[in-house]
Amino acid sequence: MMIGKKLDWCLTGLISFFVVIVIGSSVQAQIEKIELSIEEVTDQKTPYLNYPVSVIVQEESGLVLISDWANDRLVITDQNGKTQKIIPGLEGPVGMVYDSPTNRLYLTEQKANRIRILDGSTFAPISELKIQGITLNEPRGLWMDNGRNIYLVDTMNSRIVIFDQEGNLIRTIGKEGMGDDEFYYPRGISVDSQGRIWMTDTLHHTVKVFDSVGNYLFRIGKGGSGPDDLDRPRYVIVKDETVIISDYRNNRLKIHNTQGELIGIVDRIGGDHLLNPEGLWIDGNGYLWVADSGNNRVVKLDMTFLMNREAYLASLLSEDKIDEFLREAASLSPEKRQKPEISALFYAAYQKKDDLENMIAEAENIWMKDEENRSTWSEELGILYYRKATLSRAAQPAATVKALYRKSIQYGYKKAYIPYIWTSFLMLGGSNLFLIILIILLLVLLFVLYRIRIARTRRW
Repeated sequence: MMIGKKLDWCLTGLISFFVVIVIGSSVQAQIEKIELSIEEVTDQKTPYLNYPVSVIVQEESGLVLISDWANDRLVITDQNGKTQKIIPGLEGPVGMVYDSPTNRLYLTEQKANRIRILDGSTFAPISELKIQGITLNEPRGLWMDNGRNIYLVDTMNSRIVIFDQEGNLIRTIGKEGMGDDEFYYPRGISVDSQGRIWMTDTLHHTVKVFDSVGNYLFRIGKGGSGPDDLDRPRYVIVKDETVIISDYRNNRLKIHNTQGELIGIVDRIGGDHLLNPEGLWIDGNGYLWVADSGNNRVVKLDMTFLMNREAYLASLLSEDKIDEFLREAASLSPEKRQKPEISALFYAAYQKKDDLENMIAEAENIWMKDEENRSTWSEELGILYYRKATLSRAAQPAATVKALYRKSIQYGYKKAYIPYIWTSFLMLGGSNLFLIILIILLLVLLFVLYRIRIARTRRW
């Protein structure tokens, strides 16, 4: 059927587009190579990084900012790793956030127990940010949410401190202890699109998740080296539905979805290995930057196949890995699951399995959500309901079959009119009436043939 072929071409094009931007063939696959490694610095006195702890990418300028912790400096490079500027004289620089509207860089100095404000263009120190009523003790991780509130991990005070850019305290979360909302030596922090707070509780070997006002929700990991374990996790970053954790003592990165389910582990990169990874950053292109502290370098990894789940799922379809596709797609959030482009991928999967019921369910969802292509999906639904009605004639009551043909007609499939009328006729006892009509027509035909024969005989 032309509509079916048209839809097949559309789905094939969608999958092909996604596959082009997929780098890996499996989330569990190892990263093939390091895209970039930054180790050397243009500085005659101190030409190498020494235990870098954090890294961020300033999207507007494309600059890479590295807190070179053991050298007490901030190193700024371009995307190729070429040194652009060095800001010395800091005291244990760790966490960083950049605020584009004010062009300010906020940086925690662990050894000085303070937050330094730097100019976002020259990176010259401007001032110190004081938080109302708060004394810091070895601060580390920093994050800024969509409302531009700042989240700080006050490590030795075992708490999260939330404040605005003027230093007005909003709230604190946690204290030292063993409870769900108690920490021991926390370090990293990130806030997801739902406003949930993700924090690495380092010496409890776990990542804890809280709602926006600090109510405990769940945790990831426990002490150990197995697939579900963590050993002194340092930092965490959340983007879209992907969560990445630097599993420090296990020398690996752990990747989860935002429901906390494990997606994959990166413990080697081609023939290379991470050593005591710390800070993490995902740039606007989906590349992951890692402060590979034990190796005294910052590495850039191509993990776009994780940052774009649609692309990865489409690649599974293109390889006819339907069951794997369905397992992986089950981890999508309910919000993303309802998107037309995701439903289109599910439709293609069920089409390959010839799962008519689920094909109809996905087509219905797309028809409701995708206004631009509604007419195409309406015609496809007409075909699907026609097919279901036809397959149901032997096993289902006539009323059910009639309702399915009616659905087909409602979606514009004209071929369903004749079987719909016929099914209605049968429901009115039409089978016996039909036999009577056939007998009458046969008698009429015989009478006409008889009259024709008589007429011919008379001519002779």
